[in-house]
Formats: sequence, structure tokens, C-alpha cells
Amino acid sequence: MSLQRSGRRDYFSEVSVRVSRHLEAMRLGTGAAPAGLACHFNPLSGTVYQGINHLLLNAALPAGSADPRWLTWKQIDGLRQRFADIRLVNGAQAALVVFALPVMRAGGMPGDDAVYALKGCSLFNAAQIIGLPPLAVSSDMDLAAGGGNRRLTELALSDLGWTDGPNVFPALARHCLEDAALDEGAVLLSRVASSMLSWLPGLAEAAPMARISGHDGAEGPLAIFRAAHAVERVRAWLGRHSPAVSAFERAGNEFMKANLLADPSLEARKLALAAEAARFAARRGALWMEVSMLAIAESTQLTASHFGSQELLPETEAELYGRFQDWARRSIQAGAYDGLSVTARELFGWFLAEEEGMARDLLRLDDSRRRRRRAASAIDMAMPGLAAAG
Repeated sequence: MSLQRSGRRDYFSEVSVRVSRHLEAMRLGTGAAPAGLACHFNPLSGTVYQGINHLLLNAALPAGSADPRWLTWKQIDGLRQRFADIRLVNGAQAALVVFALPVMRAGGMPGDDAVYALKGCSLFNAAQIIGLPPLAVSSDMDLAAGGGNRRLTELALSDLGWTDGPNVFPALARHCLEDAALDEGAVLLSRVASSMLSWLPGLAEAAPMARISGHDGAEGPLAIFRAAHAVERVRAWLGRHSPAVSAFERAGNEFMKANLLADPSLEARKLALAAEAARFAARRGALWMEVSMLAIAESTQLTASHFGSQELLPETEAELYGRFQDWARRSIQAGAYDGLSVTARELFGWFLAEEEGMARDLLRLDDSRRRRRRAASAIDMAMPGLAAAG
């Protein structure tokens, strides 16, 4: 996939400039971190703004606002029939979000790599809109609306078996994404994470004197897009592997649902969401049962097929199987496979791919143990012959 500029407006450079100013203001202390907001969303469409758009809305958040709701001008105008007094405050400033849309290249052939152009959309924060209903308070409001604190960070790192320390994020990101190339953009990555993961305070804190810019280096404006995408992938990884982060995000989803603006089909939507939640819960239970019933012998066959190994010691089989069970339990409970049709055998293959380094270490240890046992057995077999010769 490749991106290209479209029309007269250079969204690549504009996005880079907006975000760079936001990150620089945070570095200098002249701009506050975005109040621990875990997500921004549109209360009419239900859209959750992720990646570069999460970062852009953090940059555009009005001073003092902790409201994660954003609407287009057309949506605000359309709400006048339901909220007669709705209007923008004087001097309201629009935020920018961008979307990649496929375009047809002249002379393009079937099978060519897709080409995408950026299109922009203006949004206004709910704090700038008079007449909107106030944010609904849920039972987990303090958590879902950004009440995460250093305790949440500590719990997340503890879940992962990771030790807290200064500027831990680049190393954690390399571990999550298995990408050593992240070293080259570690400062930019940490700055982006300090904004996008502000609900995990202390996780991403780059050197305070370091300067960054999306225009620096050969990557140019795309550097910030890549960094935002990397942070989004890290966030997804954390949600799959940390029960604390998973619980936080579930609370955030409930908070967002509670703040969708009512419309005539709201009840039907609630019923559909409840039915979907029930389906996911049933699917999780069925998948976990299937995983629990996967025999050690089957997992050993799959391991042999994946790595080309011939045999494993019983203790190695049990160790690898136990680690798979723990990995599968966490990821299933986190909803990582909701909506996917996946079998226990396929999950084991994904486990081997994601935890390949650990699995290879176990296989090397197994091979060493088997060599030592064969050598010891050979010595034991030779001893009677030596005694007879004497």
C-alpha cells in the first residue's frame, strides 16, 4: 500500500506540523497532556478515532476539556431538531482528522498495489458545543473517562512481568512489535505514546531535552503516521496481554456506549449490542473449552510441524503446553478473537508464531537434555562390558 497527496491541500505536511507542535508543547510544558483520555469518539456515528486521528484530536483538544465527544458541523446542524438550543461557542476552532481513501491510478492494472489518498474532515469538541447533553456517568466513570493513574501503569507492567523504569516505552514497544528498527525513532515514538497513552502515565517519558519533528530524517511527514500506528499496535498488544488494560478498555467501551446520543433506533441498537455481547461471551466460552480439550500430544505434533523437530521430552511438552494454555486464556478473556472463526489448533499456531523466541529456547534446552541423557545411557550400557573385560 502507498499513500499520495490529493488535491491542493497537503494533508501529510499539515498533520505533521499540527502533531509536532502538540508534542513540542508537551515537551516544553506549555501544553498539557490530554487529561488521560483513552479514546475520542463521535457520539452519533459511534466512530472511535484511532492512530493518527487520536493524536490529532489530542492536539486540538480545547484547554481544560476532558470531553472525548466530537461532531462535524453537519451533525451539529442536524441535531437542531432534537436540541433546539444547540450551537457552537464563539471562536470555536475545528480539529482535523484524516482518512485514507483508495484512488484509481491512470494506467493501473489489476493486482497493482493499492494507492490511497488522504482526505480531511473537520470536527468540533463537545466542550465547544452549547446545548449538548452532559456526559453520562457510568459505574466505571472514573476509570473509563481517564481516571487511570500510575497504579494502572504499575498493574499493566506487573501483568506483563515487566520492570518499571525511566523511558521504558521504547524497549517495551520493541518487545511487543518485535521490531528492532524502532530504535531509530525511539524519541518520536515515546513522544507520540506520551500523548496517545496518557491514561498510562509514566509509561512513555522521553528525555526532556530531546527535540523531535515529523519533518526530520528521510521519512519526512510519514514518520509521525508510522509512530502513531506503532503506538496503536502496542496498545492492542497490551489489551491482549494485560488484564488491567483489558478491563480499562472494556470500561471505556461501556462509557462510550452510555454517551451515544439517543435516536429513534437506540433501543434496537442496545438490544443488538446486548445480543452481540452474549454471542461473544458464548464464543469465548466455547473457544476456551476447545483449547482446554486440546491434547498435549496434538500440541506436540503441531510444534514438530512448525519447527521441524522430531520429538520432545515429556517435561518440555508439559512446559510448552502450560504456557500455551496461559497465553490462550488471557487473550480469549481479553476478547482478542471476538468475531473471528478460529480453532484451538490455529490458536496454537499463532501462539508459536508470537512466542517463537521462547519456544525455540525451550526446544534448544530440550535438545541439550536429550543429548545428555543419551550420553549417560551410553556410559551405563558400556559399564558391564568393561567390568567383564577386567
